[in-house]
Amino acid sequence: MSVSRQIKIKDTMTNPMSGQDVREILARTVFGAADSDALDDILQVARVEHFKIPTLLSAAGSHPPHLRLVLSGHIEVIARHVSGSEIVVGHITAGGWATWLSVFMVQAPAHDFYSSASSSCLTLPMEAVRVFCARHPETYPMIIRMIGHRMRLLIEWTGQSVLASPVQRMAKLLSILAQEQQRQPAPRSITLHVTQARLASQARCSRQTANQLLQQLEQEGLIVPGYGQFEIPDWTRLDQFADGDLEWPNPLTG
Repeated sequence: MSVSRQIKIKDTMTNPMSGQDVREILARTVFGAADSDALDDILQVARVEHFKIPTLLSAAGSHPPHLRLVLSGHIEVIARHVSGSEIVVGHITAGGWATWLSVFMVQAPAHDFYSSASSSCLTLPMEAVRVFCARHPETYPMIIRMIGHRMRLLIEWTGQSVLASPVQRMAKLLSILAQEQQRQPAPRSITLHVTQARLASQARCSRQTANQLLQQLEQEGLIVPGYGQFEIPDWTRLDQFADGDLEWPNPLTG
């Protein structure tokens, strides 16, 4: 990935009454655990942002001023090396927060956060979120579960990326992304919205290699590729394959 990524400020910031039912959105999140008056208070500082182009939200080494809930598009988490190279180490998709860790950590993140083009976020000032949590400690268990879910997926990926074969590693990446997209254990069948380019980037392989690995998974009936997405007919079977609990190649296909 090129290091010539341009830094852009957000194109527009809209009022909560600009077509998005912000109260309803917040009520479905951790903020809905508090009473109606508390929800009204946080609603007063909420804003909806729309980004037409990739936009730098916060740079590595700086404290993000806002907590963002992705409504559409995604936020990229980017790591850089002193050599100038960079890699996307995470995508926060619709329904995900960027990020709860920044609310509580004293140390600033070591990564850049970029919005994708044609994306929208519900934005809350960090300080207002900290005050809200301090006044409503009943929200902490929900926040801890969200952070813990992402941490568990990260640990799974770290182990499999070292121990598994290339095709099993790709299967595990698809499995983890499916769980992240759902924000919970994935259902039996799921449509995963992800591009082959993103899979190659996160698997640290070329697009050609990623294509070969995905073709192997398709031949096993574990995925059905589409435009910008992959159908996973049976998530449990895909995860079992990734963990080595499923015979491969399949005697019926191999």
